[in-house]
Amino acid sequence: MGSSKRKKEDDDDEDVSEEGPVKKRKIEDSPPLPEPAPIPVNKPEPSDDGGGMDEMDRLQLLVSAFSNSQQDQYEIYRRSTFPKAAIKKIMQSVAGASVPQNAVIAMAGIAKVYVGELVEEACAAREGEGPLQPKHIREAVRKLKNKDKVPNSRYKKVFPFR
Repeated sequence: MGSSKRKKEDDDDEDVSEEGPVKKRKIEDSPPLPEPAPIPVNKPEPSDDGGGMDEMDRLQLLVSAFSNSQQDQYEIYRRSTFPKAAIKKIMQSVAGASVPQNAVIAMAGIAKVYVGELVEEACAAREGEGPLQPKHIREAVRKLKNKDKVPNSRYKKVFPFR
């Protein structure tokens, strides 16, 4: 025997090693994985600055109160990103020069916040339930422009004292 392991020809489910036959485990034979234990969330204690809870504690308290569907939406939101290569390409075409990676990351974050505000405004403009439609997005952009949250060189406010 030149090798320490060799395969038996008559049985596909066993390996033969120096210790003897070894039964292979199949995925179907494996016991199911246990459910992950819930993360314990303690009530946050007031911080030493006398102002109550800090931002992380408030966020943790808010997330712990989410329903399952809200937790799924929040997880999708946290994992969503804009492709950095596409943002870098757009920024370099506008700037006409090389753009540092930190600027690309910052712009991706700004774009994500903008899209979040746009979707939130579009959901408010939607009547009833159902998917967002282009008319809801257009209405949201119009409202955000009126609130001066969308920079646009072509759009000028006629009355600056609103």
